[in-house]
Amino acid sequence: MTIRKSIKVERPPEIAFTVFCEEIGQWWPKGPSFGGKHLTDMCIEGRVGGRFYEQYEDGTEFDIGRVTAYQPPTVVAFTWRAPSWDGVTQVEVRFIAEGTGTRVELEHSGWEKDAKISDARKSYTGGWDLILGHYQSRVGAAA
Repeated sequence: MTIRKSIKVERPPEIAFTVFCEEIGQWWPKGPSFGGKHLTDMCIEGRVGGRFYEQYEDGTEFDIGRVTAYQPPTVVAFTWRAPSWDGVTQVEVRFIAEGTGTRVELEHSGWEKDAKISDARKSYTGGWDLILGHYQSRVGAAA
């Protein structure tokens, strides 16, 4: 059962993509994260095979996943894994020109792989609403 989210931002795809990928550390919510560590930065390395990872205040990092598609300004995709999971899920974000703005469509799939992953799906459904709300506020302020 794939999580699907769609929002509209009033910026062209080039800006919407750049803010999502290159400025993710500026809009992703900070605070307690995996294992209770305090998140200070989030990074997407802009290339296929690049890391998607969190950085914490104690200097440690956690690789959430790897970039599986990076095609500015239309799509970014990456694997997603929580520390307690045995497998990974997949996230794909598409940036589609719509009028003077961009429709941002997110799909998070792969929830059926094991019980731990399947059980987490419900919290991620609401979690993506929160994340995309932060993104939408940031991209709206982008120049």
